Amino acid sequence: MRLAYFVLGSVLLVSTVGSAAVAQNAAVAAAVQPGRHLGQLLSKALVLRGTLGTQKIQVNLQPKPDEDGLQGTYFAFGQTQKILLAGEVQDDDLVMEESRNGQDVSGQWEGSLQGSVISGTWTAPDGSDSKPFVLQLPSP
Repeated sequence: MRLAYFVLGSVLLVSTVGSAAVAQNAAVAAAVQPGRHLGQLLSKALVLRGTLGTQKIQVNLQPKPDEDGLQGTYFAFGQTQKILLAGEVQDDDLVMEESRNGQDVSGQWEGSLQGSVISGTWTAPDGSDSKPFVLQLPSP
C-alpha cells in the first residue's frame, strides 16, 4: 500500500491504495480536472453508472482498437441483456448508436460532459420515443 495524492480541481485527495489503483485513480482525477475534455477521459476503458429514463444502468466504454471512436455495452440493473454501443466523442460531446442484435440500430445517444456528469437524450430510431440519460464519472 502507498499513500496517493490527487488534485481534483482545487481539492487535494489523499488515500492509501495499491499501485494499480493509484494509476487508475490518478488517470480519473486528471481527466475530470478543468480543461480536460470527454475525449481525453474516454481514451481508456471506463465504467459509468447512472440512469436512462427511470432505469438504473451501467455503461462500459472503451476506445475502438484500430480506428477512431469508441465502443462498449450497457445494461439495465435487473436485466441480463447487454446492449452494444458504438460512437464518437468530440471535445465534450458524445454521440452513440446502440444495437440490441448487433446489426440494427435500436437507439441514438447524444450528450455532453458537464462537470463530472455526462447527460443527454436517448432517442428511438424512428423518433417516437426519447428519454433523458445521466452518467456519473467514477470518483477518484
